[in-house]
Amino acid sequence: MKRCLPLILAAAVVWPRFSTGQTPAVPAAPTPKPKKEELFIPAPVINQTELDYATSVALAVGVNKLKELANADPQGWIIPPIQRVRITGYRDVPRKFRRIEVDRPIYEYTDLVVMVPGPSPGDPPQRQVRKVPTRQIDTKKEIIIRWDPNGPEEMIDKQPIYEHVGDTSWQFNLIGDSAMALTALRSAGLPESDLVVYKMAQNLIDYLETYGAPDHTWNVAQLAIALSKTPGDMAKEWTERLASRLLDGQIADGPARGLWGPMCMHPRVFAVVIRDFLAGEAEVERMKLKVKERPTKANQLLLDVAEGGRNRLKSYADSWSRLALRFATVEWPLVWDDQMTEKVQFGGATEYFYNQRAADMDSTWVALMALSECAAAERLPKESLRPEMPPSYSSQTKIGETPRPQATVKSQLNATTVPPENAIAVLARAANALATLLGDAPAWSECNIHQPVTDFDTFDKYLSVPVVADSFPPLDSPVTPVSAMQGAAALDAIGRIVGAEKMAKFLPKYEVGTMGRAKVLVQQMLTLWRRQNQKPSPAITKPELFGLLLAASRPLSLPVPEEADIKDTADLFTRMLILAADADGSWGSRFKRMYHPSSMRERWKTMSEMPNRVWRDWRVNLPVDINKAHIAYWHMASSEHTVSPGTPYATAVAVNYLASRLKDPASLIPRLVEDSKLAEQRSSLETILLPPPPPPQPKTPKPAPPPAPVAAKTPEPQKPAIVVPSSRTSRRMPRRRRTSRFEIVTRVGV
Repeated sequence: MKRCLPLILAAAVVWPRFSTGQTPAVPAAPTPKPKKEELFIPAPVINQTELDYATSVALAVGVNKLKELANADPQGWIIPPIQRVRITGYRDVPRKFRRIEVDRPIYEYTDLVVMVPGPSPGDPPQRQVRKVPTRQIDTKKEIIIRWDPNGPEEMIDKQPIYEHVGDTSWQFNLIGDSAMALTALRSAGLPESDLVVYKMAQNLIDYLETYGAPDHTWNVAQLAIALSKTPGDMAKEWTERLASRLLDGQIADGPARGLWGPMCMHPRVFAVVIRDFLAGEAEVERMKLKVKERPTKANQLLLDVAEGGRNRLKSYADSWSRLALRFATVEWPLVWDDQMTEKVQFGGATEYFYNQRAADMDSTWVALMALSECAAAERLPKESLRPEMPPSYSSQTKIGETPRPQATVKSQLNATTVPPENAIAVLARAANALATLLGDAPAWSECNIHQPVTDFDTFDKYLSVPVVADSFPPLDSPVTPVSAMQGAAALDAIGRIVGAEKMAKFLPKYEVGTMGRAKVLVQQMLTLWRRQNQKPSPAITKPELFGLLLAASRPLSLPVPEEADIKDTADLFTRMLILAADADGSWGSRFKRMYHPSSMRERWKTMSEMPNRVWRDWRVNLPVDINKAHIAYWHMASSEHTVSPGTPYATAVAVNYLASRLKDPASLIPRLVEDSKLAEQRSSLETILLPPPPPPQPKTPKPAPPPAPVAAKTPEPQKPAIVVPSSRTSRRMPRRRRTSRFEIVTRVGV
């Protein structure tokens, strides 16, 4: 028993641990050491003359790069459209994969009537009935293949080999980017007689004459800015039409009242135009039934007249927007098929504008800047225009020929149903919106708003309306350096049009916003370039930087407080931009250009994980709730239809910004562009912008102090010598014999 007692005690100690199911405590992970903040070193001091010289040389090199891009394109585009390709063959590529089981939803479908374009531009649209999912009723198991580089199975994947052909594709932003590049060359001082400027201006007008005005705010605004500086009656006419489109594109109701969004459209105008077309389409259907019942020549003639009227109404709608009659497929790419030339593809609507639309500071700023440029060129109409009814196809008859009966086409689009937008009223709404959105914040935010549209609620036969108002999640709107700069520039653009005296009500908000902008820019500079005595990292050349520089390219015209002056910070941005250029003097080779206004980014961020809120494929039978707030995946994904090279865009923005930092670029840049030693001057800018520190001056040796006078030493007294006489008794003594005091005799006493 005594032997078992220690074992029992040990078991009593160990047993409770296992009986309660507890596990030994896991040691806490070591706390990572806080990252040491990089030391801030201010930029070396240089005078304004040296900075202006470096700016001029870098600007001239950027202008040359843009001209090289234009000369390399057969049509002279600085930023050309994407050329279509065709498949010439396939190559075998082994790829690994694995099989997984997923749950596929089963949906209940309803019929949706869709109007699709005819085989050629002159043919009437065709009516199709398509299935659209309405609600999920069940799920089913399905085995799918997922590509995995570490998968257990392997198969041969045939990848196509492409060859470029004649067809082209205009992405969301390409035509606007090209127009902005033309504006940059003019800002740099190139005259209208320059061949690149001349060709680009003609290209923009030809684009508008062929395809009509685009539907995205960025494109409309940049085209208006470029054509406002283009001489000629045709350019003036198109400038006024584009400015009119911007006036109509402002959101006039809801939380986003007074702002602009990525899509530049007027819902009430679209609703009336569509209603007119549907009335003509209904008349055609009625006459078809009549011809079927009684196939007489008179009835066939009436059918021809009805079809002619319907086609005129379609042309009427297309003159305002080619997206108006696309209904369920409005967010898909639009293929413009002219059998005489080539197929041209355009980006679809970035939002389903029949029941929803978005707003943001990106679009509001560029729209107001364009209106101010049109006003400066005296090409801003007092009120928005309205599309005119196109003439009948049979209005022109030959001599001696009996004219065919005209189609009776009436439109409800007039000043009573949809009055035009007054320019001053549009600017007043914008100013009030900007002042309200600033609130108590130190600077303007991105102003991302997503709201429903109710103008198409009666079109339930053709559209998935009305929208579910509760399906709109709130969007984040952070204050960023880009939004802070854009907000101040947007309110300043209104002041440029109406005058500073009419902006007195908004000046307090304007002063707060400009001071907040200055603080944000200083902090941004400290973030991007801390060691300002060294060349900045190439990683800073991101799209956000060029969005900031584009908004800062035009100095503010309204007075700002002294503490809101950003000249010194702007000079630092100039030096940083020049030093961060690519080896050939251009910019933007490290990123791809994508048209993603802040409202699109936030909508994707908010709804990408929600079920049935994202279009995933080019098919209408995929599960997406069109009558709810949603977004298309192909607008956000990187593909050949959404991505363009970053170099032309970034170089154009840099040229525009650098030109704004010079007082008179036109007096120097055209001559500097032709300088044969320009490349050598460009290579020496780093030494000018980052001069080496002055060598340390040699220290002057201090004169040695005179030696201190040496005091005369007092002679020391001599010590008495000790004399030990030898003695016989010393044999008995040790080697060191003790000496008695009586044996000490001094020499003095002898």
